[in-house]
Amino acid sequence: MATMINIAQDDTAQVDLGNSNGMNIAAPGAKASVHVDYQPAGSGAYSSAIKGSAGYGNPISVAAGGTKAVPKTDLESEHVRVGARGAGITVTY
Repeated sequence: MATMINIAQDDTAQVDLGNSNGMNIAAPGAKASVHVDYQPAGSGAYSSAIKGSAGYGNPISVAAGGTKAVPKTDLESEHVRVGARGAGITVTY
């Protein structure tokens, strides 16, 4: 069964994709800028979790009423931090 979390504008949440194939990010109210980061082992700082080979950058722009699928294969880690700017978002994984 899928897990769904709401992330308020200017907030973040930790997401553990575990056995999921990835996540779907929805911006139900307004356009959102979504950051997907992770903390590399041995590092105290966060870095972009989107692989260069994914074909899109970080932050991800999600149109008002739109969605963006982010496959786990596009990510550096299955343990990521997702942040919303501009509007709240819903993440399903």
